Amino acid sequence: MTGQRIAVLGGGFGGVAAARVLRKLLDTSHSVMLIDRRRRTYLCGSLPWLIVGDREADKVSRSLGALAQRGVQYVQAEVEGIRLAEGRIHTSAGIQTFDYLVVATGAEYDWAAVPGSAEAHSFYNIETARRLRDALRRFRSGRIVIAVAGLPYKCPPAPFEAAFLMDEAFSSRGTRRDIAIDVFTPEPAPLGVAGPEATNSIRTTLAQRGIGLHPAETISQADVSSRKAKFQSGRVEGFDLLVTVPVHRSAAQVREANLTNQSGWVPVNGVTLATQHPNVYAVGDATIVQMANGRPLPKAGVFASTGGEVAARNIAAAIGVGDGAAFAGEGYCFVDQGHGKASMITGRFLQAGQPDVTLAPPSLRWHRKKLQFEADWRRWRI
Repeated sequence: MTGQRIAVLGGGFGGVAAARVLRKLLDTSHSVMLIDRRRRTYLCGSLPWLIVGDREADKVSRSLGALAQRGVQYVQAEVEGIRLAEGRIHTSAGIQTFDYLVVATGAEYDWAAVPGSAEAHSFYNIETARRLRDALRRFRSGRIVIAVAGLPYKCPPAPFEAAFLMDEAFSSRGTRRDIAIDVFTPEPAPLGVAGPEATNSIRTTLAQRGIGLHPAETISQADVSSRKAKFQSGRVEGFDLLVTVPVHRSAAQVREANLTNQSGWVPVNGVTLATQHPNVYAVGDATIVQMANGRPLPKAGVFASTGGEVAARNIAAAIGVGDGAAFAGEGYCFVDQGHGKASMITGRFLQAGQPDVTLAPPSLRWHRKKLQFEADWRRWRI
């Protein structure tokens, strides 16, 4: 087969994994190109550490330009349009062509979905995380409200992890007794996708730490000037510092290319991660994969990474290299509970019936595993 051009859109977990594996499998007659508007990518799972002062930005980032050392062509550009039938990607740096495409554009944040939330705080990108870190450094007393604006959102444990780390940080400063921390989530129970064991464990730990939990509550409006948050239930809550997990949606260019379905996300074959369009695959947070219980697979970096590898191997097999791969839906994530301890959630999420998920109790061991995960990510092992 003559040399093929493979384009990867997005430099997060899934995009980087796809590009790296493709470049490893295919000889240099085939080109592998990754397009992302940012030169540096940040580990979202480490941003809760950053907001409490336990990390600096350079310790939770890596340069996509380094992919060139691995034979991947990196194009720093904004994707302006995807022309699937023509095999063309219109970018701010010109038109790029492809024979195979991996869509790994992740989720973008719709701040306008909750009026006023853009004036509040968040930690779901590096800019908002830095601003929140500065606010938490100055915070001495009052009420912090952490509110999830909609489902699904990536890294499901993150709001609870942020609350635990804030609790630890304020305790170490001697100000915790003067600060209330409350978490509001649209879910009927915290980490429901992980099953009742995980839910009950998180509930218990939140209560033990004096962190308020308010399930089945979706924030609908934020008024920073009056320090009031409104919820879809009609509830109104006061705050001194508001932290939101923004509404997530697929990238506009992906929607405009008719890659999404009624869910707003890209449907894929749950085994191959192929879309309904020939030679086009999608991985990670941009996609929707249904579990046997009808709920969507959680949006987590580990699924994006393994998905990127599966898509890469299936593209290579289509070109004539290797046997392809199947997406297993097996994954894990950590819940840092502060004080040097973390829990670990592991599961087979795509098995028949119900996901088989377990939660390991918090320990020093799982905290070390989380640290190792961060280190491996920075060294391009993930």
